[in-house]
Amino acid sequence: MKYKYAVLVAVVVTTVSLVALAEKQASAGKVYLLKAGGETIAELRVRGAANAAVETAGSAGHAEFNTSTGTVVARGGAILKLTAGTNSISVRADEIESVPDSK
Repeated sequence: MKYKYAVLVAVVVTTVSLVALAEKQASAGKVYLLKAGGETIAELRVRGAANAAVETAGSAGHAEFNTSTGTVVARGGAILKLTAGTNSISVRADEIESVPDSK
């Protein structure tokens, strides 16, 4: 009987921990680095609830998405469009790179 309770407690603790971790990751934002001439000129901290789209500004540009890290790098002229509700903003840079927010 004690074994059943110990297993039940372990399952509950694990489930609660995984739910808390999932909520933390879902609410985590991203940081977009805007670069010109290979140098970071601005950082945009974007909350997790905002929608972000990165696209190339012309035919010479290209974008790469790393599925293992969830980061985006766009080079050769890029546009970052952020939308939250009905409001949106677009930013253009030579290069845009996304990194996870460390906060």
